[in-house]
Amino acid sequence: MTMRLPVLGGWVRLFAFGMLAALPLSVAAVNVFGSLVVVTALLSQEWWKAVRVVLQQPLAWVVLIMLFLLGAGMLYTVDSGYEAASTVARYRKLLFILLLPPFFQEDRDRLRALQVLAVSICFTALLSWTEFFGWTHVSDPVYGGPPGDAVFKMHIPQGTLFSLLVVLGLCLAWDAWRESRWRAAAWGLMALLAAGDIAWVMAGRTGKAILPVIVIWAIWEMAHQTPVRKNFRRLLLAGSVLLVVGVTAAIWLNPHTTLGSISSEIRQSRETGAATSQGMRLAFYRKAMQLMAQRPWFGYGTGSVKVATQELAAGGSTEVDRLATVNVHNEFLMWAVQWGWPGLSCILLFFFYLWQASYRLPRVIGRCLRGQWVVFVAGCLFNSYLLDFAEGYALVLNAGILLPL
Repeated sequence: MTMRLPVLGGWVRLFAFGMLAALPLSVAAVNVFGSLVVVTALLSQEWWKAVRVVLQQPLAWVVLIMLFLLGAGMLYTVDSGYEAASTVARYRKLLFILLLPPFFQEDRDRLRALQVLAVSICFTALLSWTEFFGWTHVSDPVYGGPPGDAVFKMHIPQGTLFSLLVVLGLCLAWDAWRESRWRAAAWGLMALLAAGDIAWVMAGRTGKAILPVIVIWAIWEMAHQTPVRKNFRRLLLAGSVLLVVGVTAAIWLNPHTTLGSISSEIRQSRETGAATSQGMRLAFYRKAMQLMAQRPWFGYGTGSVKVATQELAAGGSTEVDRLATVNVHNEFLMWAVQWGWPGLSCILLFFFYLWQASYRLPRVIGRCLRGQWVVFVAGCLFNSYLLDFAEGYALVLNAGILLPL
């Protein structure tokens, strides 16, 4: 029966490239290309031939369990049903991790995918700079913020995508260095363009918080390629990391910097109970841990975060404590609140097996996956990336395309 199905691998790859190209630019285009990927993948001979191999991967089983928890959590959720259905719809993107691997087992296809994503994000980065200098005016005014802070996306997804471009630019530059210095310089320039935008143009703090982590990852990767003695390598790595941490701490402690405003907002919220941006995040984290302590094994069910936090907010004594939310801005805590320890274990295993898979890939592709892994894990500490659109699709598309079978 499988042999009667058409060979559609080329079309699946083309539509996946379309998703990657559209990701920084258009939600509608990502949805259209995503629907085409699902249809052509399920109608293709290649996917049905490879489905058993896909299901032998630990990451695929983790994804299946996560999807099961999403469905099972709807049966006992404390929510009326709308938020539960919305949550399932937003996490459905996990299916791409099961659908894409059979079509991207050739290194050239993986590299093309990474290059398409990098070039598309670079286009947004260029527009961000032209907005900053006042040369263009294409940003949606609804996003607010200074010029260039949010072009096609709000500053959190834009900062995340630019962080991914820093990683991709560095990795592709390392790979191209021996063959073409010009190509290496072009990729390196893209990384520099994105890093500079995060540091000086964007007001959003997510990208600024991730940037030092990327630097530490880059130092770690370079240290493991340096042909020097192991002890000297460790010393070099430790010294570099201490330097990055020291510089970051100095910026953090300066209240006049963007990162420094984080500590100022936290202090203000603690002293006055005001609902500052960072004060709210800490309050949501505290509520999430309280909720997990109350229902550690099964959680409150799919889409339950708003109702569950409302119950705690009702007893709050300050402005920030009386706030409820549908999103606690931490992917790990989101899974813990809704599905208890099984949910938290799944999201931790998800990232563990993704990191493990990077060492079964060729050097440049594995390095790209590890670098993006660092961005996603760091970002998930401050945001709910899998739940969000651009960040979530960036994560699942990279996982599905780069997963080795």
